[in-house]
Amino acid sequence: MTSKYSFPLAILLLCGSLASAEEVKKDAAELEMKTQRVIIFKDGYALIIKRATATSDKSGEVFTDDVPDAAVLGSFWAVPDEGRLVSMLAGWKSTKDADEKQMPCTQPIEILMANKGKVAKIELHDKSLFTGVIQEVLVDKTDAPVTPAALEFLELSAAPSAKPLALRPHASMVSRLVPTPTNTERTLTSINGANFILRTEEGDVLLPVGSIRSLLVKDMKTTLAKTLTTSKKTKRLSFKFEGAEKKQAITIMYFRPGIRWIPTYRVNLLDKKEKDAKDEKRMADVSLQAELLNEAEDLEDVPVDIVVGVPNFRFKGTPSPLVLEATMRNALAEAAPDIMGNNGQFSNAMYSQRSGEFRRNQAAANVQEGVAIHLPGELTGGGAQDLFVYNLPKITLGKGDRIAVPIFTTKAPYRDIYTWDVHITKQDNAAAPSGAGINSPLVLSKNEVWHQIVLTNNTTFPWTTGAAMIMQGNQPLAQELLTYTPPKDDVRVPVTVSVDTRGSITEKEINRELKSIQWEGYQYAKIERELKLDLCNNKSIEIEAEITLRVGGKVTKATNDGQITLGGYSAADWVQYQGHPAVNNSSTVVFKGKLKPGDKLNPDVTYHYFTRH
Repeated sequence: MTSKYSFPLAILLLCGSLASAEEVKKDAAELEMKTQRVIIFKDGYALIIKRATATSDKSGEVFTDDVPDAAVLGSFWAVPDEGRLVSMLAGWKSTKDADEKQMPCTQPIEILMANKGKVAKIELHDKSLFTGVIQEVLVDKTDAPVTPAALEFLELSAAPSAKPLALRPHASMVSRLVPTPTNTERTLTSINGANFILRTEEGDVLLPVGSIRSLLVKDMKTTLAKTLTTSKKTKRLSFKFEGAEKKQAITIMYFRPGIRWIPTYRVNLLDKKEKDAKDEKRMADVSLQAELLNEAEDLEDVPVDIVVGVPNFRFKGTPSPLVLEATMRNALAEAAPDIMGNNGQFSNAMYSQRSGEFRRNQAAANVQEGVAIHLPGELTGGGAQDLFVYNLPKITLGKGDRIAVPIFTTKAPYRDIYTWDVHITKQDNAAAPSGAGINSPLVLSKNEVWHQIVLTNNTTFPWTTGAAMIMQGNQPLAQELLTYTPPKDDVRVPVTVSVDTRGSITEKEINRELKSIQWEGYQYAKIERELKLDLCNNKSIEIEAEITLRVGGKVTKATNDGQITLGGYSAADWVQYQGHPAVNNSSTVVFKGKLKPGDKLNPDVTYHYFTRH
């Protein structure tokens, strides 16, 4: 049987407050708000777009008390469907409501008040006995803040069927059961008094309440009516239009913190025998899902867009005056500080590339697109101003909730590559070594060869930066970072350190020229060195290998078709550098080759640098 009550009314019945709800008539000038769309960015900010309708009053005004607690300066806008919006006023509204509540009696004087007019048999501490009617209780009534115990009783009595709500209360239920908001003050009648009058057969007798040892009343009442006064100070937005008593519709939008999406990938490397028909490449299933975190406001059946890229909002840390907050409130940064970082953003370390990760500008991949979309219809997205949008279906996400939504699955070609990144730092010292191999100015920062996979984005939309779980069937291989990859481009994802592929390096000085140059009054020596790199493939299969050497100074010669790139001085190349930055370069050399089992890639590099003496 279908209930005749609408869903909100059924909730009021569940909370035991139907009578009071029926008495409240909605003001025609109060806006009915509906969130139309939410556009979520990766940095924890979102654009909220709402639709609001109401009938203006005699002054041409409509209003809402649903004021956001955070919005960025300059982003809060109200756009009418038609006509002219004269002004938008933000302010505070104070209200005070009084309601009678039956509260448990916690002291004798309250029992006396509750049973006034009844016959009572009273024994005092001195064993005196009195029988009569409780004629009068001499008390003072004051208002006192509601105690936690009283508040708990009020909430339980207001929702006798509250137990089912614990399963998953609707957003409109939650607001009725949460503790008192910051801008709400509740007081309850407090009774104080020391005496009462008992009417006996001999006459009225004045008795002290504190002397009562026992009190006997037939059908004793143990609750007392007290006045619960609720004082509220609420925000209010008022919109003034030209023309009175007319139906108005406006779109309200604002940019606020508190909602973010985190991309996560699953890369499943398929069996080696599965080839792409045209290019004979190995294939991988690449799946992307969006993990959404909401600490802003309840979203109910709302279309959501998630954006690749972050917009430039110069004043994102400054609140709009229209939200009536002194500082920007970012509940997500408080709820998940590790995810948001110190400044409410992802730590830059999460986006730093490792082990030679790169994206080639023009990938030589011509693979037919094959994308399985987990959304109704086709995945649609549009690139605009370096931003790309994934359109999600309508979702319901309460404040404090999290949800994961699949975005796409595609087959992407990949290949294996083994990379050795060599970064050499030097002591800034022109003195000759005291012995062979002793006090060498070379310091090798890392000697690890990484197994990486090179994925080709064969879709028509970009892959955004996100955590990637690399699998082979049900076997996990690694979790790493998949960096931003445009369509038809390549991205490297590190898998693990290759234990069967080792690299070694040796060096020697081949020339030293003192007083080679003078700079700002200092003499510099020119020191020329030769490096020998050795990368050996101890695996049982042929591999694609790449060595990237970075060293402070200028590389003048590299064997094995090494690609030399010269850059300006880099402090990371030196330890305790004392010279002028202008006298030294930073050089990068890249060597590539395919190595059969047992083969080596062993290039030579000649370079020089200047050091003060």
